[in-house]
Amino acid sequence: MGYDGVLAVIREAARRAGEAALRVREQGRAGEVVGRGSGGDVTLRGDLEAERVAVEYLLSHADCAAVVSEEMGEKVVGGRGYVFVVDPLDGSRNYKRGSPLFAVSIAAAVGRTLEDVVAGVVYAPAMGLEVYAARGSGAYVNGRKLVASGGDSEGLVFVGASPKASFLPYAYMLGLSARGFIARSLGSASIELSSVATGGADAYVDAWGTMRVVDIAAAYLVVREAGAWVVTEGFLGNPPLLSLEERLAIAAARTEGLGRELLELLAEQLGLEMGSIFKVVGPNARAQSPS
Repeated sequence: MGYDGVLAVIREAARRAGEAALRVREQGRAGEVVGRGSGGDVTLRGDLEAERVAVEYLLSHADCAAVVSEEMGEKVVGGRGYVFVVDPLDGSRNYKRGSPLFAVSIAAAVGRTLEDVVAGVVYAPAMGLEVYAARGSGAYVNGRKLVASGGDSEGLVFVGASPKASFLPYAYMLGLSARGFIARSLGSASIELSSVATGGADAYVDAWGTMRVVDIAAAYLVVREAGAWVVTEGFLGNPPLLSLEERLAIAAARTEGLGRELLELLAEQLGLEMGSIFKVVGPNARAQSPS
């Protein structure tokens, strides 16, 4: 099965998972906690059901070597085939509160690093938004091809602001505002990063060492296929590993000039430099103030 073929499979898996999550919410069970996933976070009923539906479809419709998923963990399935990276509900806090800002994120890879991702989809069912890409075939949103460019930039920057990152995202957003940028946080990394490709944002920064690869594996390919500028740093490896143990920092922008300006501000404001993030910020604890 080629890259376009596996893209078709993961798109259908994401669609089915999204519908499953919406059904759970319509039943009034969106906030129901059923345990704690392998990724370490609380598992909602919607997480579990969306994951079950997605993984079952993937295993029955594609050659699968392994699955890396937020709830079930890492499961080796066979000796050959794709590695599927699944976040069944990226934006769980939004989901349980009735917000549309959550997505199913599924990536397919031919190896065990972020650079090995060859197909990805981010599907936000409550928004009617589907962003997807296959290596060498470009990126699309709801059937429209995406081309990232400078355009009429308003300086709108999405900033990942997980509670695990403590004060760092908010200090950075203050610096952005002081320089005339517009800073926002949506609570869903896959939607925020994908927005750099769709034009919904000019840039995205999450440099706090708390990001998990399942959150952005699909969106990473989308922004690259759209022609956006993107850099990453992994804790376990570079390129970052497709593992639930991996933590990474990422920055993406519609132009390289904007991206480098944002990294300069990151170093100036917080003493964080891409390439040495994990010398300052620990991946397994709340971020500490740079010395």
